Amino acid sequence: MRPTDDAAIRHLIADLLERRAADATVCPSEVARALSADDWRPLMPRVRAVAIDMAGQGLLEIRQRGRALSPDVAPRGPIRLGRPAPSAHAEAATAGHPTTPDGRYFVVRGRLWRKANPQLPPAQREALVRQLMEARRALRGRRSDEERRAAREQVDQAKRALGERGLVWWTDGAPDFNRRMARNTPYRDWFAALPPG
Repeated sequence: MRPTDDAAIRHLIADLLERRAADATVCPSEVARALSADDWRPLMPRVRAVAIDMAGQGLLEIRQRGRALSPDVAPRGPIRLGRPAPSAHAEAATAGHPTTPDGRYFVVRGRLWRKANPQLPPAQREALVRQLMEARRALRGRRSDEERRAAREQVDQAKRALGERGLVWWTDGAPDFNRRMARNTPYRDWFAALPPG
């Protein structure tokens, strides 16, 4: 059945990627054939255009010969669609900071900060990170009290959805030590053994 809007194509691309292994890719023709098995060729330009738009939003990568292409350049020739690389925001937030052996927290100035849920689908994670960054930008500069409250609420919602706040994302019943000093938690011995610096 042919979609009536680009949202249906976006949903199908995300769904096909979600069913594949993390490093697997999808051919745009697979998307077009899933939309209309008998008349898929006319859908190819539209599928490619939607995929390129998604790449520009960080929701997927356009790849050629195994290499990711810049979303700013319209690709020529055959392409494949893959999951995006891990969030630059998440990498930047924890870069240079030790991570607990269980991968639940990173440490800044001796304090534990909960990491995002690693089980989130990449597209969902990227969308939430974008929402978080937009909310943080909205807190800059001159803003009314109402605008600041709305932006702070959006930050909190994004962080909860990412798993950095609110209910924990692990399932073994271990308590949450978010924002606690590592020396006052069960991670104290691990933290004490870290090299200085």
